[in-house]
Amino acid sequence: MNLGEIAREIGGELRGDPSLPIQGISSPQNPKEGTIVFCQSERDLELALKGAPSALVISSDLDQPNYIKVEDVRLSLALFLEKFYPEKHPVGFSDRAVIAEDVQVGENVYVGPFCVIEEGAVLEDGVKVYPFTYIGRGTYIGENSVIFSGVSIYPGTVIGKRVRIHSGCVIGADGFGYHIGKEGIRKLNHIGRVVIEDEVEIGSNTTVDRALIDTTRIRMGTKVDNLVMIAHNCDIGVGNIIVSQVGLSGSVKTGKGVILAGQVGVADHVTIGEGVTVTAKSGVASDLEPGKVYGANLPAVEWMRWKRIYALLLKLPELVKRLR
Repeated sequence: MNLGEIAREIGGELRGDPSLPIQGISSPQNPKEGTIVFCQSERDLELALKGAPSALVISSDLDQPNYIKVEDVRLSLALFLEKFYPEKHPVGFSDRAVIAEDVQVGENVYVGPFCVIEEGAVLEDGVKVYPFTYIGRGTYIGENSVIFSGVSIYPGTVIGKRVRIHSGCVIGADGFGYHIGKEGIRKLNHIGRVVIEDEVEIGSNTTVDRALIDTTRIRMGTKVDNLVMIAHNCDIGVGNIIVSQVGLSGSVKTGKGVILAGQVGVADHVTIGEGVTVTAKSGVASDLEPGKVYGANLPAVEWMRWKRIYALLLKLPELVKRLR
């Protein structure tokens, strides 16, 4: 690749020699000779200039040779990686996979060793299923979706186009639903399903439980991090960002563009409005209005200081009584 080719692909304004050869990419923290570095901040730029990269991508003018000026460095990085470092997948079927006779398979499909695909499943064109994955009966997987190693997809699941499900995920297990009465704890048999719409990505070791009767749904374009729990009957909106260790109780509904930061917990039957952001470690116990930022997390403080603060908190009810 050369600098002019990169500028065309990322839509940037070239300042320098278009024929300059570029051997690859390196990070601002470890800039290497012959590479290009994407600088998203002044700090990135300072670090990059300590090395000897051949070129830079930045969002401002620079008194340096050979750089590309762009409006959005992170978007340019995504375009660059997509073009010059495309993900490659195999095609074909391992003779060590177990595939039911009536499974419908499209073109350019891959099924790796020790996969099990049960009756009535459909794998559309370009689907990739990596080793040690289980796909239950009647599951549908849309075009160009990738199911990485060790994923368990329970029967009746529907997965859209260009979905990515990473290793260790469990999709469609029973929700945590029981009747508790004088006779003890009685299981509620979950007969619903999971629907994952187009362009969704689900990180490693995340669980998405099937609905009790209807559908647990993750809508188009949502991105779910590793180690997230999505309970039965949840309805996750379009274009959500759900960060690691979030836990959603049953029947949570989120609007478009919701962001749930790390370790957020949401109580059952809560509705979170469109465009809401919930900051890390917050607990959500009731509905949240659209377009606002919510949070009740408590950053770490020095331990002895926190004990003094906590001691005062315990006295607050008495102090309030005195003020009244």
